[in-house]
Amino acid sequence: MDDLNINETVESKTPKKKEKKPNPYEPQGFAGSIYSVVHDVICILSIIVVAFVFVARLVGVSGISMNPTLVGEDKDLGTGGDYLILRSNFLCSDYEQGDIVVACIPYFQEGEPIVKRVIASGGQTVSFRQEEDGFLHVYVDDVRQSEDRINEPMHAVGNARDGYTVTVPENCYYLMGDNRNHSWDSRYDDVGMVDGRYIVGKALLLTIPGQNIWEENARDWSRIGNIYD
Repeated sequence: MDDLNINETVESKTPKKKEKKPNPYEPQGFAGSIYSVVHDVICILSIIVVAFVFVARLVGVSGISMNPTLVGEDKDLGTGGDYLILRSNFLCSDYEQGDIVVACIPYFQEGEPIVKRVIASGGQTVSFRQEEDGFLHVYVDDVRQSEDRINEPMHAVGNARDGYTVTVPENCYYLMGDNRNHSWDSRYDDVGMVDGRYIVGKALLLTIPGQNIWEENARDWSRIGNIYD
């Protein structure tokens, strides 16, 4: 008798699992399955959107201003450009000399994104000097900059001329394309020094190479990866 009472006492103290009641506002059956799929898709898309806005995004390159570092899309020839992974400025809004950035300047080309290289930042002095080779060279704080990446020696364009000097305002950047003679950038008044707020982010990696019009529109897949080598 004692054993029976003990077992009955233990069983009576064991909580019974509550059955989950169906949500009266949630569709059931086939409609419920559709609802569940749509709900999951919306959640996934929301995560992707947040990641693109606050972490990184995929951007395409257009035009020839960053040749030969980057291959741009040519709509007239129907060729595709490079695609880059861009780190959002939400994570980091400070950029250094040599960084490749994407900017959307509201007063230039209706805010269309442009890809350029950072030459100098706020407080630094940019100057152009014509040297014995007959071409202009870029100096930042009186230090001549490496021009290994440029497409060809620079001629006088825009405000860039022998002896021209300018100090970059705080929170702004002086941007130029690697294809110096075919790039609309900070050397022109239409662009000027670019406010950091207009920079969308820094290019990190090349994911899909563009079509090289000089090589039968071929894509050089070996270019995938680091764009700063």
